[in-house]
Amino acid sequence: MPADPPGSSARVFRVVVAIIFVDNVLFTLVVPALPVFADRYGLSDSLAAAIFLAFPLAQLVVAPFAGRAADRLGRRPVMVASAVLMLVATLAFAGAKGIGMLIAARALQGLAAGLAWTAGIAALCDTVPPERLGYRLALAETLGGGASLVGPVVGGPLIDGLGTGWTFSLMAVLPLTLGVVVLGLPETRRPGTVTPPLLPALRAMWRESGARGGALALMVLAAVLALMEPLLPLDLDDRFGLSSTGVGLVFGAWFLAFFAISPLAGRWSDRRGRRLPVLVGGVITAVSLPMVPIAPSPLLVAVALLGCGAGLAILGAPTGPLLSEAVDRAGMGGNYGLSSSVITLVFSLGYTVGPASASAASAVTSFAVIAAGAAVLVLAVTLAADRQLSRVEALRPGE
Repeated sequence: MPADPPGSSARVFRVVVAIIFVDNVLFTLVVPALPVFADRYGLSDSLAAAIFLAFPLAQLVVAPFAGRAADRLGRRPVMVASAVLMLVATLAFAGAKGIGMLIAARALQGLAAGLAWTAGIAALCDTVPPERLGYRLALAETLGGGASLVGPVVGGPLIDGLGTGWTFSLMAVLPLTLGVVVLGLPETRRPGTVTPPLLPALRAMWRESGARGGALALMVLAAVLALMEPLLPLDLDDRFGLSSTGVGLVFGAWFLAFFAISPLAGRWSDRRGRRLPVLVGGVITAVSLPMVPIAPSPLLVAVALLGCGAGLAILGAPTGPLLSEAVDRAGMGGNYGLSSSVITLVFSLGYTVGPASASAASAVTSFAVIAAGAAVLVLAVTLAADRQLSRVEALRPGE
């Protein structure tokens, strides 16, 4: 990785935090709005999961192009495009008149997130030394991901008081401001970097055991997030009659744990290797997940979500560095748009599996059975990732 251009690292870090912040606010704002949309349009659990499915499918479509664009054109143009799409998606939610428009708005959010995360992670890989990358990526996600609390906790009362139209219209100021900020960002792409053909580059990267182990861990993290987001708000509404504000507060426990633990887990993986955090995080997630739908009160649901969020944070912290290190190990240093697009692809693939599974399973069984089955799969995939990482014991930058 290149040395940091003078003063660029801190500035890039701040802009990437802003991108993650805005993306998370708009992404999680849909959670407390979902019961309102469900009542307004008569959404079943399966239809609600289908709306959420539009997001990762759009990410899957855009991720390869986002990585190529970030490596060939630069990180900044891709970030600007993401801010524009965020603005359009937010206004689409504000003016939604039916299920079709909700699906379209969620798909636009997916396109925007695919561009934003691919270019943002690539910019951090450009400017952060490998031995600090796990911590800095996790810290950026934590600082920006505090918006995951803003979305449901602040958005819930706004929706209760103003309705969905006014709430999403007010939130449109965030991507508009973000676009202006990103325009002033210095370009971080290394001049003269040769971008290899996509398919040979992916094959070379995939030959690295660290890439395979990181991809498995990231996929299971995304699948669990996507499974819970459409089903849990409706479960809280059905079992406890919670308002949008109540749903947002309970969900806040999940995001609080996830983003508080992530930097600590990232530093742990930088100092002690990537393998053990993946294993520990997967086990904690598998143990906590089945407790969520059987907890007898909203408070105990929040406690179970604290455990689940912490487990996912530990599981996910090493994944970004594992995939970016694989690019270096495969002899393609500087092509961090490639590794970032793989991160986006893998995450969106897991995020597709989650709501697709939720949509199918919720039609035939209960949320409790779905969560228990998901816990078994989390443990199985975690063990598979651990086997891959055992081939590169204590994977650490510079080895």
